Amino acid sequence: MSAAVSASQPTPSSPPIERRPRSSSFGSITPTFSSDLAKLRAACASPDSVVHTYEEAISIASKFDVLGPNSPLSRKLKLSGETEWTEFMLNSGAVVVESSGGEDVVSIHLEKLLRHCFDVAFKLPPSAALSTTSSHRRSASSQVVPRAVYDE
Repeated sequence: MSAAVSASQPTPSSPPIERRPRSSSFGSITPTFSSDLAKLRAACASPDSVVHTYEEAISIASKFDVLGPNSPLSRKLKLSGETEWTEFMLNSGAVVVESSGGEDVVSIHLEKLLRHCFDVAFKLPPSAALSTTSSHRRSASSQVVPRAVYDE
């Protein structure tokens, strides 16, 4: 019985087990809509979260966690300059341009922009299996199956 006990003890010559460093993605916290909305409301002077310049919108939105360096959105989208930001905001549906006295008045709804950021960041692509299945169903339902004629 003593031979079994001594065999289970580690020998002094075995190397110590080293821990692997964690991936940087595990160290980051997944952004939440509520925390980014709180940042938005703290940064925006308007109670309805509307600003009237692209510069002000970029200044506030660039602080959102959903646009941070480890966010899923940063892997899908590069917002490096004002042109990219403006195009992204226009595509979000958050920008309303109205003519008033011969001038265009821009209103950017930041809460709507924030929702769009989260939609883009966490939207899953359509399933290939689902599209194949639905197209198969469509083609199968459009075929006319001839009735069997029985001669009796």
